[in-house]
Amino acid sequence: MLDGADIVVDATPSGMGVKNYELYKKVGVPAIVQGGESKNAVESSFNARANFENSIGKSLVRVVSCNSTGLARLLTPIEEVYGIEKVRATLVRRGADPGQSGRGPINDVILDPVYLPSHHGPDVKSVLPNINIDTLALKIPTTLMHVHVVNITLKGDAEKADICELLSGESRIHMVAAEEGIKGIAGLKELALDLGRPRGDLWENCVWKESISVDSKEMYLFQAIHQEADVVPENIDAIRAVVNECGSEESMELTDRTMGMGLSR
Repeated sequence: MLDGADIVVDATPSGMGVKNYELYKKVGVPAIVQGGESKNAVESSFNARANFENSIGKSLVRVVSCNSTGLARLLTPIEEVYGIEKVRATLVRRGADPGQSGRGPINDVILDPVYLPSHHGPDVKSVLPNINIDTLALKIPTTLMHVHVVNITLKGDAEKADICELLSGESRIHMVAAEEGIKGIAGLKELALDLGRPRGDLWENCVWKESISVDSKEMYLFQAIHQEADVVPENIDAIRAVVNECGSEESMELTDRTMGMGLSR
């Protein structure tokens, strides 16, 4: 397989990808590993919206985790337009993926971890090094999706309408409108299934428009992240970056169009 490969996308369990790279390196094949690997073990960490160019021509690239991907997608356009003074994010994490019957919790809310910050903030900084971010995380008994409670202190004043317009222009962010009647993650999964998405995948961040609150430089919102799906388009874009096929905008547009990005009834 390696003799005929231009690049390897390694989706093995955490810790295995970097070990496997020793084999790929022997035959001169570059590799993309996943967010469970250490950011210090790779040449660059990748998010298509935040830092596509950093991975061009690299031999070992890590696509950051589902939560870090979601935060990077959200924060990048806000940083570009308004500047960010500080981010505080609370991650309410699913306990396991649907098929992981051996994991929990079953009847608990676990501080994951107890100390601050959780690993997610430093992971976001691996693709957005200038962002001042603190994260904390809880693990709860659901298998569907993660939910982020995000507070951002902006450098410039903003209005809710402007923030909504900005985020609505991002292809990998879906603004959940009030008229959709979706108040939780189960409704989002039902929407994806109704639209015929494979496995009910939600590749997009789902930001509740109603939740966006802006008071001068302080803003708050809720977003949901489908842990099984949101890094799929990122891996595709990472392939194009590593082999230097095209730039970020062209790659993202092609990926989004081919996959059918965008949630609409």
